Amino acid sequence: NILGDRNPNFTAGFLNSFSYKNWKLSFLWDLKVGGDIFNATDMYLTLQGKSIRSSDRLTPRVVKGVLRDGLENSATPTQNTIVLTPYYAQTYYTTMPESEFIEKDVNWFRLRDLTLSYTFPERILNNAKWIKNLSVFFTGNDLILMTNYSGGDPAVNGNTTATRGVGGFGFDYGNTGAPVSLNFGIKASF
Repeated sequence: NILGDRNPNFTAGFLNSFSYKNWKLSFLWDLKVGGDIFNATDMYLTLQGKSIRSSDRLTPRVVKGVLRDGLENSATPTQNTIVLTPYYAQTYYTTMPESEFIEKDVNWFRLRDLTLSYTFPERILNNAKWIKNLSVFFTGNDLILMTNYSGGDPAVNGNTTATRGVGGFGFDYGNTGAPVSLNFGIKASF
Protein backbone atom coordinates (compact mmCIF):
# COMPACT_ATOMS: atom_id res chain seq x y z
CA ASN A 1 0.00 0.00 0.00
CA ILE A 2 1.73 3.19 -1.20
CA LEU A 3 1.05 6.16 1.06
CA GLY A 4 3.08 8.81 -0.74
CA ASP A 5 5.68 9.56 -3.37
CA ARG A 6 8.50 11.89 -2.41
CA ASN A 7 9.65 12.33 -6.01
CA PRO A 8 8.61 15.63 -7.59
CA ASN A 9 6.61 15.80 -10.80
CA PHE A 10 9.37 18.05 -12.13
CA THR A 11 12.11 20.41 -11.03
CA ALA A 12 13.56 23.40 -12.81
CA GLY A 13 16.14 26.05 -12.23
CA PHE A 14 16.54 29.50 -13.69
CA LEU A 15 20.05 30.95 -13.71
CA ASN A 16 20.72 34.39 -15.14
CA SER A 17 23.05 37.32 -14.86
CA PHE A 18 22.91 40.97 -15.85
CA SER A 19 25.79 43.37 -16.29
CA TYR A 20 25.86 47.15 -16.40
CA LYS A 21 29.20 48.89 -16.67
CA ASN A 22 31.26 47.45 -13.79
CA TRP A 23 28.28 45.95 -11.94
CA LYS A 24 27.09 42.36 -12.29
CA LEU A 25 23.98 40.75 -10.78
CA SER A 26 23.51 36.97 -10.97
CA PHE A 27 20.86 34.75 -9.40
CA LEU A 28 19.51 31.21 -9.29
CA TRP A 29 15.83 30.40 -8.77
CA ASP A 30 14.89 26.82 -7.92
CA LEU A 31 11.44 25.34 -8.59
CA LYS A 32 10.04 22.00 -7.43
CA VAL A 33 6.51 20.92 -8.27
CA GLY A 34 4.88 17.92 -6.64
CA GLY A 35 6.17 15.24 -4.34
CA ASP A 36 5.09 14.31 -0.84
CA ILE A 37 6.80 14.97 2.50
CA PHE A 38 6.38 12.97 5.68
CA ASN A 39 6.23 15.62 8.42
CA ALA A 40 7.41 13.50 11.36
CA THR A 41 8.24 16.67 13.27
CA ASP A 42 4.53 17.53 13.33
CA MET A 43 3.74 13.93 14.31
CA TYR A 44 6.14 14.11 17.25
CA LEU A 45 4.81 17.50 18.37
CA THR A 46 1.24 16.22 18.10
CA LEU A 47 2.04 13.23 20.30
CA GLN A 48 3.57 15.63 22.84
CA GLY A 49 0.55 17.96 22.71
CA LYS A 50 2.63 20.83 21.34
CA SER A 51 1.43 20.93 17.74
CA ILE A 52 -1.06 23.40 16.36
CA ARG A 53 -3.18 20.32 15.59
CA SER A 54 -3.69 19.78 19.31
CA SER A 55 -4.48 23.39 20.19
CA ASP A 56 -8.22 22.71 19.90
CA ARG A 57 -8.10 19.63 22.15
CA LEU A 58 -10.99 20.92 24.28
CA THR A 59 -13.33 21.04 21.26
CA PRO A 60 -15.72 18.05 21.20
CA ARG A 61 -15.91 16.18 17.88
CA VAL A 62 -17.20 13.07 16.18
CA VAL A 63 -14.56 10.92 14.49
CA LYS A 64 -15.58 9.71 11.04
CA GLY A 65 -15.95 5.97 10.82
CA VAL A 66 -18.19 3.08 11.65
CA LEU A 67 -18.89 1.30 14.93
CA ARG A 68 -17.60 -2.19 15.58
CA ASP A 69 -21.04 -3.64 16.27
CA GLY A 70 -21.08 -6.61 13.90
CA LEU A 71 -22.40 -4.52 10.99
CA GLU A 72 -19.04 -2.94 10.08
CA ASN A 73 -18.52 -5.25 7.08
CA SER A 74 -22.10 -5.13 5.89
CA ALA A 75 -23.78 -2.97 3.28
CA THR A 76 -25.24 -0.76 6.02
CA PRO A 77 -22.59 -0.24 8.73
CA THR A 78 -23.51 1.86 11.76
CA GLN A 79 -21.92 5.31 11.44
CA ASN A 80 -20.09 6.62 14.48
CA THR A 81 -22.01 9.33 16.35
CA ILE A 82 -20.07 9.20 19.63
CA VAL A 83 -18.77 12.63 20.64
CA LEU A 84 -15.34 12.76 22.24
CA THR A 85 -13.10 15.53 23.54
CA PRO A 86 -9.42 14.84 22.70
CA TYR A 87 -8.25 16.44 25.96
CA TYR A 88 -9.96 13.64 27.89
CA ALA A 89 -9.16 10.88 25.38
CA GLN A 90 -5.37 10.54 25.14
CA THR A 91 -5.66 7.96 22.37
CA TYR A 92 -7.15 10.53 19.99
CA TYR A 93 -3.65 11.84 19.20
CA THR A 94 -1.53 8.79 20.04
CA THR A 95 -3.38 6.52 17.60
CA MET A 96 -3.43 8.90 14.63
CA PRO A 97 -2.16 7.07 11.54
CA GLU A 98 1.18 8.17 10.08
CA SER A 99 -0.59 8.87 6.79
CA GLU A 100 -2.20 11.82 8.57
CA PHE A 101 1.21 13.53 8.56
CA ILE A 102 2.06 13.09 4.87
CA GLU A 103 1.72 16.39 3.06
CA LYS A 104 0.79 15.83 -0.57
CA ASP A 105 1.89 17.78 -3.66
CA VAL A 106 4.43 20.03 -1.97
CA ASN A 107 5.78 22.81 -4.18
CA TRP A 108 8.45 25.42 -3.68
CA PHE A 109 9.97 28.38 -5.44
CA ARG A 110 13.25 29.43 -3.85
CA LEU A 111 15.88 32.07 -4.52
CA ARG A 112 18.95 29.89 -3.97
CA ASP A 113 21.66 32.44 -4.73
CA LEU A 114 21.89 36.14 -5.42
CA THR A 115 25.26 37.81 -6.08
CA LEU A 116 25.98 41.47 -6.73
CA SER A 117 29.55 42.33 -7.66
CA TYR A 118 31.47 45.42 -8.64
CA THR A 119 34.77 45.33 -10.58
CA PHE A 120 36.99 48.35 -10.04
CA PRO A 121 38.00 50.08 -13.28
CA GLU A 122 41.61 49.91 -14.44
CA ARG A 123 42.11 53.64 -13.97
CA ILE A 124 41.67 53.19 -10.22
CA LEU A 125 44.12 50.26 -10.19
CA ASN A 126 46.83 52.13 -12.18
CA ASN A 127 48.30 53.51 -8.96
CA ALA A 128 48.78 50.01 -7.58
CA LYS A 129 50.84 48.25 -10.28
CA TRP A 130 50.86 44.97 -8.37
CA ILE A 131 47.04 44.50 -8.59
CA LYS A 132 45.78 43.38 -12.00
CA ASN A 133 42.10 42.99 -11.15
CA LEU A 134 40.01 43.87 -8.09
CA SER A 135 36.33 43.33 -7.36
CA VAL A 136 34.01 43.15 -4.37
CA PHE A 137 30.91 41.03 -4.10
CA PHE A 138 27.91 40.39 -1.89
CA THR A 139 26.15 37.00 -1.97
CA GLY A 140 22.93 35.94 -0.28
CA ASN A 141 21.74 32.32 -0.15
CA ASP A 142 18.19 31.09 0.44
CA LEU A 143 16.81 34.61 0.70
CA ILE A 144 13.25 33.84 -0.48
CA LEU A 145 11.15 30.69 -0.11
CA MET A 146 7.55 30.38 -1.29
CA THR A 147 5.96 27.01 -0.49
CA ASN A 148 2.77 25.26 0.51
CA TYR A 149 4.64 23.07 3.03
CA SER A 150 3.69 23.60 6.68
CA GLY A 151 7.05 22.51 8.08
CA GLY A 152 10.31 24.42 8.33
CA ASP A 153 11.78 23.71 4.89
CA PRO A 154 10.46 21.48 2.09
CA ALA A 155 14.02 20.60 0.97
CA VAL A 156 14.36 18.23 3.93
CA ASN A 157 16.52 15.18 4.24
CA GLY A 158 16.25 12.80 7.18
CA ASN A 159 19.76 11.44 6.55
CA THR A 160 23.25 12.69 5.94
CA THR A 161 25.28 12.08 2.78
CA ALA A 162 27.12 9.31 4.64
CA THR A 163 23.98 7.14 4.68
CA ARG A 164 23.86 4.44 2.04
CA GLY A 165 20.78 3.77 -0.04
CA VAL A 166 18.30 6.17 -1.54
CA GLY A 167 18.66 8.76 1.20
CA GLY A 168 16.04 10.40 3.32
CA PHE A 169 14.80 13.30 1.24
CA GLY A 170 11.13 13.90 1.84
CA PHE A 171 11.38 12.90 5.53
CA ASP A 172 11.22 15.81 7.96
CA TYR A 173 12.06 14.74 11.48
CA GLY A 174 13.46 17.55 13.57
CA ASN A 175 15.17 19.14 10.59
CA THR A 176 15.78 22.86 10.57
CA GLY A 177 15.26 24.96 7.49
CA ALA A 178 18.12 26.13 5.31
CA PRO A 179 19.50 29.26 6.96
CA VAL A 180 19.73 32.56 5.17
CA SER A 181 23.41 33.25 4.66
CA LEU A 182 25.04 36.52 3.67
CA ASN A 183 28.62 36.76 2.41
CA PHE A 184 30.83 39.67 1.50
CA GLY A 185 34.14 39.22 -0.23
CA ILE A 186 36.96 40.71 -2.21
CA LYS A 187 38.53 39.12 -5.30
CA ALA A 188 41.94 40.21 -6.43
CA SER A 189 44.44 38.97 -8.96
CA PHE A 190 48.10 39.96 -8.76
